[in-house]
Amino acid sequence: MKKYLPFHLVMLIALAGCSTSRNSRSGTAARQVAVLTYNVHHANPPSESKDVINLDTIAHAIRNSGATLVALQELDSVTIRAQKVFQLKALADKLGMHYYYGKAIPYEGGGYGVGILSKYPLTDTRTVVLPKIAGFKGEDRVVAMGRVELPGGKKVWFASTHLDVTKEENRQLQSNAIVKLAASLDAPLLIGGDFNATDEKGGMQSLFAYFADASAAKAPTIPNINPKRRIDYILFPKTANFRLISEHVLTESAYASDHLGYQAVLAY
Repeated sequence: MKKYLPFHLVMLIALAGCSTSRNSRSGTAARQVAVLTYNVHHANPPSESKDVINLDTIAHAIRNSGATLVALQELDSVTIRAQKVFQLKALADKLGMHYYYGKAIPYEGGGYGVGILSKYPLTDTRTVVLPKIAGFKGEDRVVAMGRVELPGGKKVWFASTHLDVTKEENRQLQSNAIVKLAASLDAPLLIGGDFNATDEKGGMQSLFAYFADASAAKAPTIPNINPKRRIDYILFPKTANFRLISEHVLTESAYASDHLGYQAVLAY
């Protein structure tokens, strides 16, 4: 009787070549994790008035993506404009996921910042404040992060960030700090975020010296209608045992935010 490989192994071999072939020969199939980064514009659809908050649309986009790790930016926490809702917790409740919020600045009686959602428990959660040039009066920027154990026992750190929008000097400092942070950790750092920069900028080049870009297509993510630039990224250390299986820009969710979410499926 002829023996056939399972379909998922055939596909992994076709996409990943020799690396997956070695896994097959050793009898261990590669696992996958779906990672999403999404700047949600505090759940205010850009085509609506500023008082419209629609968390259900954001939750729908995340749910439909199938992501198990989600990095979110521009989240409100009990602000007046968000109707005093802790947006990340509300999303976590809707999606049945674990969460951690990193406050970047105080805003309207609450906070404004970034967060992570995970299908898997989060431990050792923390908020890391990123540097800025002396005398800078704009928003502080942070990394929200936590440890995750993926199926199969692989341990990683997962993080979300949103770099400065106004000064390239700040983005360079912040990118350097993220590389230094990643190099100091005891497990690979998977990070998603709105880096407010395109590939050729110095800050991104510093990141690319350490991290692999989880995109081959490099499709644009902003604006939400007829996007022209890619500033939303998922990165992982070049030394980590990850490889890109598939990627998708959430063009079907263009109503929800002024950014399009970006998802990468990674094998490990």
